[in-house]
Amino acid sequence: MSFAIGEIVGHRYWVVSWDENLFGPHSWRHWHPDEPMSGNTSRGGHPGVYALKSRKLVSSFIASASARRELARMWRSPPLLPSPDHSASVALVVGTVSLWGTVWEHEHGFRAEFGRVRTIDEWLTGEEFEQCRTDGALLERVRAKYGCASRREMSGAV
Repeated sequence: MSFAIGEIVGHRYWVVSWDENLFGPHSWRHWHPDEPMSGNTSRGGHPGVYALKSRKLVSSFIASASARRELARMWRSPPLLPSPDHSASVALVVGTVSLWGTVWEHEHGFRAEFGRVRTIDEWLTGEEFEQCRTDGALLERVRAKYGCASRREMSGAV
């Protein structure tokens, strides 16, 4: 059996480190703005580009105080903090990705061969990433760097 599908859109979050660079929160892999993220989905283990099926699933994870504390502790450790000549605080952003190539569907999400940042919708800061913004200069700089918009702008509701 063969079939064709359109674009697969998944939901995820990233850690924003110095110079508005996005990193996978658990893999610590840098999402480069000019190239897709990739992972060999045919190898053993669980490599690939991960995304959840809904924004609600991302929100559920981020709503967990213990998860936010763990992310804040891990990402504020000395090797990951910006050097003194870099400015910006560590934050989380939430958005969507376009997925393609070999894509495995799981109960709550997808694991794909390739992915690219599609939208950046929220900026979370604070000791445990509890403060949320959907606009502002920092968010606009990250969107510009990654060549994307917000979910609201993509849907035409600006």
